Amino acid sequence: MGDSAINGRTWNEAEQDLVVGDYLVMLYKTMSGRAYDPANHQRALRFVTNRSGGAITFLQGEISAVLTLIGLPTLNDHPPRWDFGDGLVDAVDRCLSARPGVLRDLTQPPALLGRPGAPILAEGAPPVARHAPPGERAQRLVAKFDPAARDHDARILARIGLAAALVHEQRRLEERGRPDLAAQIRLALPPINGQEADEGCDLVSFSRTGAPRRIVVKTTTGGPATPYRLTPAEEALRAAQPEAFVIHRLYDVAREARMFRVRTTQPAALPAAVV
Repeated sequence: MGDSAINGRTWNEAEQDLVVGDYLVMLYKTMSGRAYDPANHQRALRFVTNRSGGAITFLQGEISAVLTLIGLPTLNDHPPRWDFGDGLVDAVDRCLSARPGVLRDLTQPPALLGRPGAPILAEGAPPVARHAPPGERAQRLVAKFDPAARDHDARILARIGLAAALVHEQRRLEERGRPDLAAQIRLALPPINGQEADEGCDLVSFSRTGAPRRIVVKTTTGGPATPYRLTPAEEALRAAQPEAFVIHRLYDVAREARMFRVRTTQPAALPAAVV
C-alpha cells in the first residue's frame, strides 16, 4: 500500500509529518509516564488532515514499523504494518532529525534514568522474521540512526541493564537451589595494575551445575529485534570460550523490561529487519 491511505488518497508530505509528529508526542508521553487521551489526538488529526480514523490508524501502524527498524520503542496500540512507503520513511527522518531531544529521550528516557533501582526483568522470546527486508531508503535510515552504535554509546543505559542482569542472574540461581553460586556472581574485572581481567564480558556467572558463564549484556529501550554489535574483545571471548559465552539481550527496558539469551551458535547480531 505504500504511501496511500485505505481510501485510496495518497498521503502528502505535510500530512505525513503531522501524523508522525503526533505519534512521537504520544510516544514521548508514554515513555515519560504522562497520561494522554488517544481519542483526542485522533480527532485532531482527522480534523487537520480530513482523513478517516481508519486511515490514520493504518498510517500509525506503518510508523511503528519504521521506528522498529531503527530500534525505537513504539506505541503498543499500533502494531507494526510493514507495507510502508519511502515517503513515510522520509517523514520519520525529517521529524526525528528536527527533534534530537525527542530521539534522546526515547532511547534514554528520563523516567528510566531516575528510577531508584534496576528494572526487574521478565523472560522474553527472540524475534522471528515476519516480513521482507527493508527497502533501500529504509536501510539508509537505519544506517543514519544506527541503533547498535547508539545503544552502545549510551553508558547510563548500559549500567542500568548491567544492574538488572546481575539481579536476574542471582535470582535465577537462587530459584534453582544454588544460593552458593548466586553469591559468587560478580561484575567483570577491568584490567588494573597488571591483574588478570575478564575481558570481553560484563558478568561472571554460572550454570546451575557450576559451569562458568561469561555474560555480555546488550540493552535497549527498543524492541527485541533492535540490532546490536559485539566489540572486538567480545568477539575474541566468544571464539575462545564458546561454551561459556552468553549474550543477555535486554529490550524495552523502560516499560516491560524483558530479556532473552543468545548462545554462541546463534548470530552475534540480529538484523534490523527481524521482528
